[in-house]
Formats: sequence, structure tokens, C-alpha cells
Amino acid sequence: MTAGWTPPPAGRVARLRGASTEAVELALTPLPEHAPAVVTFYPPPADTAAQLVACALDELERAALRLFPAWLPGAEHLEGAGGAAPAAVRALARELAATTTHFGPFLADLAERALRARQRHDDRTLVPAVAGAASVPASAAQAVAPGHRFAPEVRAAGLARVLAAGYRREQAALLVDVPDGLTAARQRALTAAAGWLAAHGSFAVWLSGAPLPAAEPVTAYPVRLPAHVTDLVATDDGGPVVRPEPPALFFPPVEGRPRADSAAETALEAALARVAWSAGRVWNRRYPARPHYVIDLVWPAERCAVEIDGAEHRGRHRFAHDRRRDVLLQLDGFAVLRFTNDQVLTELGDVLAHLEQYLRSRRTDAHKE
Repeated sequence: MTAGWTPPPAGRVARLRGASTEAVELALTPLPEHAPAVVTFYPPPADTAAQLVACALDELERAALRLFPAWLPGAEHLEGAGGAAPAAVRALARELAATTTHFGPFLADLAERALRARQRHDDRTLVPAVAGAASVPASAAQAVAPGHRFAPEVRAAGLARVLAAGYRREQAALLVDVPDGLTAARQRALTAAAGWLAAHGSFAVWLSGAPLPAAEPVTAYPVRLPAHVTDLVATDDGGPVVRPEPPALFFPPVEGRPRADSAAETALEAALARVAWSAGRVWNRRYPARPHYVIDLVWPAERCAVEIDGAEHRGRHRFAHDRRRDVLLQLDGFAVLRFTNDQVLTELGDVLAHLEQYLRSRRTDAHKE
């Protein structure tokens, strides 16, 4: 993983010392070769461990549904949720379970629900073929909902395996941001929930953020950040920490695909897939010249980098990281075009027109040369 940092083992709860949640996320972007699949959970205040476990499992299940079909080889070719498709996706899941540690009934049920959720989302997403007014696509959160057919222990173990498989990793880790101001009882509830998820899901659960003095102590692991993140932390101006509204769960993009948790990236890719001028695009690929940078969307031949900014980009370290990356990309000859999530979702026609105009101009200039 990052230099000098041995990640805490799976199946245990650990306290990360020496780095904020945001800094750890940046250190793990893109996921290092030997890292587990890491998702970040922002829990709500809760009085009992059972409440937190239920919330975490629901968020993890939504993530697994959105990541489909990354964790089920062959499912990307299935279209629609009618006819033979549900039976086919269940058969694929059973075949995978027969040769792995997946639990077949859980995986088959999750796969069918993911297929149906994807179809509902596709049906609600209206993509204009030409520049103009665009309808707002349904949020991925509206298109998927957790199910409770299986016991919590089965869900925890099954979801850990599915998330790891989605990123071609051996294990999954849950980075939990501890909010400020928790009462003693809520500190103990959070630590107990973390222990339950580690024991029953075999997650590596990493606690970061505010201290938990009233909770049962857990093993602390010092985090040594890579140089580019250490530099960002060293120049921190001490501004307010920006946290999403809990409960929230964030997971990294699967390389080569739009972010599964981004309605904006999903909508933009659906639009680009319909126009010939968008050929040559690559989603969420690390930049080879500077491998600790991931570009949301890039046309390598035209040296056009596109960034789509959601609320997570307002974090103080991430904002500085984005600005530094933009400068370095520009020094390498790239143009960096930035759009917000809201722009993509409410002004999709204008975004498409801007991209088309820029790409055509770069291609024209290259032809003249």
C-alpha cells in the first residue's frame, strides 16, 4: 500500500492514527495494488449497535447494487429485466458461487435485484440525442433499495465478498468516519457495531475522525501518508472539515467505468454512448505519467481531461488536491474542463455541446499539423 503503512488485518477493528478520513481516502486513490476494496462510511449518531449495523448493511447493499455488474462476470451482456434475463443472471450468480466462497442464494437474489434496479434506472433516465434541454435522471439511490430476506450475518459476509469482487480484491475494508460530539453511550455503540461488522463480515474496519474515549479501546495503527498527500496536509489552512450528511457511504470508481455512485457520470456516459464524436473516451483511469492521479473522463488523443465535481470535492484536502492535479495536467499539455454534478444533470445538452465543440477543435488543429 502506501509507503510505510501496513494496513490493519481483516476481521478486526483498528484505530487509524495520524491522518484524517479525507487524507486516508486521498492516500487510497487510486487503490494501491495490494489494498483491500475500501469504502467510506459516515454513520449517523445512534443509540444502539443494532441501529448502526442495520444502517451500515443497508448502505453497503445499495453500493453493491450500484456496482453491478462489476462483481458478476458475464452479466454486463444482459439487457432488460424481463423475459429470460432474471433467470440468466441468477444462473450466472449460482455458477460463480459454485467455484468461490460466495453464498449462492444470497448472490443470486442480489444479482436479480441489481438487474431490475439497473433497468428501472435506465427507464427513468432520459438522454437527449442532441444539445438542448435535458431531463434530470433518477438518482441511483431512488433506483435501489435494500432487502431483508437474509439474516444480518449472511448479508454482512455476502456484501463483503461482493464488494471485494467488484474491485478484483481479496478483501473489503470499511473506513468509518467518527463524528464529533458523540455521547459516551453512542461511542460505545459505534465501537460495538464496528466489532460486529468485522466479526460477521470479515471486514477490516478502520476508525478515523474524532476520538472515542468512552469506548472499549482498540488497536491503533499509525498511518504514513504518501508524499503528495503529506504535502497537502502540511499546507492545510485549518478551515472547517466538510462532511456529508449521514448516513452516507462512498466507494471508489471501478477503473474504466463511470462512478457507480454518481448519477452525473452515469447520465453523461449514457449520452456520450449515443454520439459518434465521443469515441476514444476513457473513464476513471489513473494517469500513467502521474499514477497517483485519477482523471474522471479523458480523451487521451485529444489531451482533454474532464472532471465532474460533486459535494465530496469540497473537502479542504481534496479541493487542494484537485487544483494541484489541474496545474500538473495543464503543464503536460492537457486542457481540463470542469463541470458540477448539477450542470450535468440539469444542463446536459449544454455540457455535450461544450465537449463536442472542444473535441472537434482539437481534432481540426491536429489535422492541420
